[in-house]
Amino acid sequence: MENPFEIIIEKLMTIEMKLNTMESRLNSNSQYLIDTEVMSLNQLCEYYEFTKSFVYKKTSTREIPHYKKGKKLFFKKVEIETWLFKNKVKTMEDLQREATKYSIQKRK
Repeated sequence: MENPFEIIIEKLMTIEMKLNTMESRLNSNSQYLIDTEVMSLNQLCEYYEFTKSFVYKKTSTREIPHYKKGKKLFFKKVEIETWLFKNKVKTMEDLQREATKYSIQKRK
């Protein structure tokens, strides 16, 4: 009869090897998406964690920069990042600075 601890250790080693394989695949895929300049819909959703319905809505209302070839959608990473960061939410410090600047201008 086999030692139950040996069986457990063997199974744990198998699980560890599978996890390492999955991790290396994920890392190589993530690196690929980081280096990509043009993304498909699926790549965009995976990289930025968007849902497809969100992206379809934004493309149909022309709110997100995109390109279309036939029925396929493509996105330039640089344009998406510009679009993402154009609506910055101001910090309290930013608002205070603007208020001070406004007050000084009004006094003049």
